[in-house]
Order: sequence, then C-alpha cells, then structure tokens
Amino acid sequence: MSVMAHFGVSLPRDSRSQSGAGRSITSSQMRPGDLVFYAGSGGTINHVALYIGNGQVCHASTAKTGIKISTWNYRSPAKIVNVLGD
Repeated sequence: MSVMAHFGVSLPRDSRSQSGAGRSITSSQMRPGDLVFYAGSGGTINHVALYIGNGQVCHASTAKTGIKISTWNYRSPAKIVNVLGD
C-alpha cells in the first residue's frame, strides 16, 4: 500500500480487497508495479506481491523472514492486476 500510495494509487488494506482493484492481466503482460495475488488451499486470496521485473516479486513473507524477493511464481498466482493504468 505504501509503495502504491507514493505513486498516487490508493488501495484497500487487505490483499483480497486489493485483488479487485485495477485491471486483470496475464503473466505475459506483467510489468514492474503490477500486483500478483496468491490464494490459500480454499481458493481465497490471502497474499499479495509487487512485481519488480526480471521474473521477481517483492513481498512480506513472514514475521521471521520479513520482506523477501522471490520468483513471481514461487506459489501459483491466483490473479495478476495492473493498478498503475500503464
């Protein structure tokens, strides 16, 4: 939310609500700044990551491991969204 707010994009607080913002895109359309959403075993979105390019995302992993950079498909994405409108 903080990164997007810096660029004038207001997002809801939780990942499930954020997944409804912007425009759904495919992985081949991803550009830095797009949001990648992941779902739990029940199919409900429960995690979001920021695509930073070169096949990588930045995300808050756990309290123990903190902020991490991972491959965008380290989990199977449930949805990918462009919120910057570019």
